[in-house]
Amino acid sequence: MATDLTTEILKQIRDGIEELRQDFNRRLDQTNERLDQTNSRLGRVEQGLNDLGKFMRQIALDQAKHERFHTHHVDRLEEDVTDLKGRVQRLEQRTAV
Repeated sequence: MATDLTTEILKQIRDGIEELRQDFNRRLDQTNERLDQTNSRLGRVEQGLNDLGKFMRQIALDQAKHERFHTHHVDRLEEDVTDLKGRVQRLEQRTAV
């Protein structure tokens, strides 16, 4: 009778451990699935940031190119304005005489 009781208690302990193992494995599978989804989303975010970085670098290069272009032309225009001012002054001096 004591052996039957002991056997029954051991069976219940075994069954409880089996249920805990199954619950643990189920939760571990769920966690791994969520982790895979998170890693997938992070991969997409990382790719998006890499693409954005490339795009921003290209914008910076284009901006620098445009600034050099405009700086050159502004310098030329300033030279032309200085030249024109000199010509106007000379003409005004001639007509004032």
